[in-house]
Amino acid sequence: MSKLPNAPLVEVVVELRWNITKDDLVNVQYLFGDIYSELKQDFPHREAITPVEIPIELLINQPMYRYSPGENQYPLYQVGPGIVTINTIAELYEWSVYAKQVNIVTEKLFKLYPFKKGQKINPSILYLDFFAFDFENSNVIDFLNQKFNITYNQKFLHSSSYPSEINFGFSYVVENLGEVKVNFQKAKNHLQQEGILVQSRVTGKNIIANNDAISQWLDTAHQLCSDLFKKMTAGALYDSFK
Repeated sequence: MSKLPNAPLVEVVVELRWNITKDDLVNVQYLFGDIYSELKQDFPHREAITPVEIPIELLINQPMYRYSPGENQYPLYQVGPGIVTINTIAELYEWSVYAKQVNIVTEKLFKLYPFKKGQKINPSILYLDFFAFDFENSNVIDFLNQKFNITYNQKFLHSSSYPSEINFGFSYVVENLGEVKVNFQKAKNHLQQEGILVQSRVTGKNIIANNDAISQWLDTAHQLCSDLFKKMTAGALYDSFK
């Protein structure tokens, strides 16, 4: 399927998390330098994203270092104790290209980090979509009901003004895949324009820590997110992205 020219996509993030013990922290510290050495041809710029004075023990499952083609450039990956993320933005996003970029990073992770035999890992994929909206002069409830395939309303408060904030979501367990969450909230984009940020995330549980298993899971999770987006915006809204 070709890329939608006017898609509301902002960013895509693949994240891998795993359990860390105190004994594992030495291996993580080696990983910061080892993975940079393996990938510096494509990601030569590196930076610390947490204050150096914070002990690593307090940063479990938080990224500590960011590696990118250049300052403020994408795609990029981030590494911390028990976490790796691979991020890209709308302008660069094509699933086939992004999936290869993710595979390059995860392949090095499984090569360099001494995961124990049978150790499990929790992958997730997150899509961020932004829809510009004027909260002051338009009714966000009407917009959601007319443009998205949801019914959203309230009957407990009557006001002459429109709602100025929204923040709600849905969470479901999908068999053999994990948990699917969709959240709608008020936000601003990089131009400080107000609108609705839709976060669609799939999180897997207890996936065997190897590259093939993670790659297969990501393909399935990506397809679910793609189908979900099409169904959620089906109609005039989806047509506006073409």
